[in-house]
Amino acid sequence: MNETGDVSILEKFQEPKKRFWLRSRKRPKSDAISISSMDISIDSVCGKKKRRRITEVASNIFFSLPSVSGSEKKRKRASNNQLDASFLSFPGTDVDTHNTTLKQNELAGNVAIRSWMVDIAVSNLKDLSSTLSRREVKRQEAIYELYCGENVLLNDLSALRESYYDPLLSLDIFNTSELDTLFGNIDSFIELHSELRDNLVKLRDQSGFTDIVGPTIINWFLQLETLYIERCRKQIWARHLLESRKLTNKRFQEFIKKKLETSHAVDLWTYLDVPRSRVVKYPLLVKEILKHTPSGHPDEISLKESREILLKLLNEIDKAMGDAECQLAKTKINPKGEFDPDKCVENAAQLITEGQLRDSRGMKYHCFLFDTCLAMTRPIRRSVRKYNISFPIVTSKEFCQDIDSTSQNSSGFKVGKHNLYVDDEHQKRHWIDALKRVFRFSLKEMEIAIEKENANHFQKVDLKKRTKEMVRENNFSFTLRRNLLRPKLNTDTS
Repeated sequence: MNETGDVSILEKFQEPKKRFWLRSRKRPKSDAISISSMDISIDSVCGKKKRRRITEVASNIFFSLPSVSGSEKKRKRASNNQLDASFLSFPGTDVDTHNTTLKQNELAGNVAIRSWMVDIAVSNLKDLSSTLSRREVKRQEAIYELYCGENVLLNDLSALRESYYDPLLSLDIFNTSELDTLFGNIDSFIELHSELRDNLVKLRDQSGFTDIVGPTIINWFLQLETLYIERCRKQIWARHLLESRKLTNKRFQEFIKKKLETSHAVDLWTYLDVPRSRVVKYPLLVKEILKHTPSGHPDEISLKESREILLKLLNEIDKAMGDAECQLAKTKINPKGEFDPDKCVENAAQLITEGQLRDSRGMKYHCFLFDTCLAMTRPIRRSVRKYNISFPIVTSKEFCQDIDSTSQNSSGFKVGKHNLYVDDEHQKRHWIDALKRVFRFSLKEMEIAIEKENANHFQKVDLKKRTKEMVRENNFSFTLRRNLLRPKLNTDTS
């Protein structure tokens, strides 16, 4: 290439000047504006913007909306507030026809969750805006949130039956009892929750307003006990069955893999856990409805009663799941009479926690902490989820929570004669709290036993005193009769 060509190239592609690469990447006077920079609210300045509840959004939208009978300019302003003007005015549309179509869509399983104002009351917005207060709107939003949750649950249960239950029923991977443990009676759950969803729709008047909902909720909550307690108890065994079958059955592994490769796929356990995760939300939903119910309303007493019913149900569910966890843990441990002569594992009523711990040499043990003892076990290689007891069990009376003070950052603690270690401080605190809990249980049991012994002792002492008094009374009466009869005998002889 000639010199002139070289010069022209250098002129076009000049060397960067000094400090060229040190210039700031941000241009102070740039015409480009990012979307995030448009947020100038207080929340954006303070930190991460907090998501608002759907009831607050709906009520704010409701009270910020202009009148429907205003000009076109006001309609455009309403559309800028994320409400389309077509929702607010239905030219040439009958209100009854719109409500009928909406109810058909609801019963068909429409799960679009927005708000009561947008989905239900939008066709009667002009009339409702002058009659409903902010609190009444929030109450309707809370009732509608309960309805939407039931709709979502029903869709999940239907997807569980179509995607997993029906195919597994024909593949012969699980037998009938195992399928019942995994899925329970899906049809019963669908029928039960469809009843609540349909009843909530029937309670609305022509404008979509729900006045009294408490008696319906109480009657429906009373039906949950039998179905949900048994389902949550079986769910502990279902999780164990699912994990063990994933490890041992290749056909099941291939089945799960193909299901997860499909679009919008959901894991099987996520579907199986849907009923349990739903039932724990009912107290919160009832509390939200009760929060926006004015005092003296007919629903006030019934909603409080329904909340008490739910709390009692959750306690029974928790107890049933705790018993199932304890029974499952017992089946994992092979009993050894020489290491557990008093059968503490067999007599345990509650599993506090379980997990992996290490000794001072780094040997790993799978430890089960029951309310009666601590069992240190080692897994069996040939068996899945089976453990052999490695040392004599440590009874709850031998627990001594002495934190190992060999170093400030030590993650060890002492249980009986064993120095055990965990990976971090969080696990250490978890185990120490669990051990203290068992230790408190044992102290209470000892106090109860002492009180019983004292009561029995006092009863025995009281019984002895009473018998002595009775003997004294008998002796006194016998002596008195003898003394009274003696003069009579003397007189007769004379």
